[in-house]
Amino acid sequence: MNKKVIWSGIAVLILIAIAGAYHFASVPKSTASPIKIGAVLSLTGFAAPWGEYAKNGIDLAVQQINASGGIKGRMVQVTIEDDGTDGKNGVSAWNKLVTIDGAQGIIGGVFDFTAQPLMPLAKNSKIPFISPSNFQITGGFDLNEQSFVMLTDFNKTILKLQPYLAASSIHKLAVVHYQSTFGNEIAKTLNGMTIALGRGPIIDTPYPQIGNNDWKTTILKLKGEGADGVFIDMVGNDPAVFLKQAKELGYAPTIITYNGVSDAFANQTDKSLLNGVVLLNWEIITPEFASLYQSKYGVPPTKSADKYFTAVYVMASALANSTDASRVASYIAGNSFSTPNGNKIGRASCRERVCTDV
Repeated sequence: MNKKVIWSGIAVLILIAIAGAYHFASVPKSTASPIKIGAVLSLTGFAAPWGEYAKNGIDLAVQQINASGGIKGRMVQVTIEDDGTDGKNGVSAWNKLVTIDGAQGIIGGVFDFTAQPLMPLAKNSKIPFISPSNFQITGGFDLNEQSFVMLTDFNKTILKLQPYLAASSIHKLAVVHYQSTFGNEIAKTLNGMTIALGRGPIIDTPYPQIGNNDWKTTILKLKGEGADGVFIDMVGNDPAVFLKQAKELGYAPTIITYNGVSDAFANQTDKSLLNGVVLLNWEIITPEFASLYQSKYGVPPTKSADKYFTAVYVMASALANSTDASRVASYIAGNSFSTPNGNKIGRASCRERVCTDV
């Protein structure tokens, strides 16, 4: 499989180092009040595969923390609610976690459109919120004083493609993207990039549904308009269907996409359709976490499992070390963090609600 990978150095938010060695030995449980965290995940609906990895990362963090005696002698509890890949359900899940389960901080929002409705709730209730699998998108996914993401400005990530596009022979780029903040940002950034390179605007091709799409009409349109490069913003089975139908219709542009395309071919023995695909990959996982996750679940981690693992450490530490609930967000923003997954960020690197490695 000939696949060009462009690595994007993406930031992750990590917990403050806990005194003492991490270990798996049995530790007597504390009688102190537990640290209560809520998680709003997509365990059903289209994003369920992402929700499963998120849940695994959360469960693994809770096990690690509690096996080591908790944080400041307090055990960690995480209560998970399913949003069914629907932002409206996420609001109901948030309210239940806070009012009934007593959650002091919330983690979640697997996709951009499931996380966005939760950020105003965080601001209004002054309850900290971390969305581990989302980017900051100015003007579309703006954060507030109670909200954090674990990935950097999305615009900066897409700009990692600029050297490749400048050196490529692509004359006309099309962007086939889902109608969401995430997809729209891809189209906007790439449009500015191709104009700056003197290759004119992109062929902007949005679509309204995730999964089970028939791409024949789109492919024939792009072929007729002379697009010799196509960025596909797709997950689920859509990338595999698009590539298969493009081949059947005799359309062979340079395909550019991101790490989600690998999921579409995970259970397929024939991966030849991926030959020549250019991949922008922001799923950069430390060897330490990969080993930890593989040992626990028997499969390699993906779909931001490591970031959900990290978010539990961050939220739990911030809750344990803050004098009152109103100070939790400022604690996250102003402290240095690290976890057993081998990452560390510097003090005050979260002031824009986005945290970066050092």
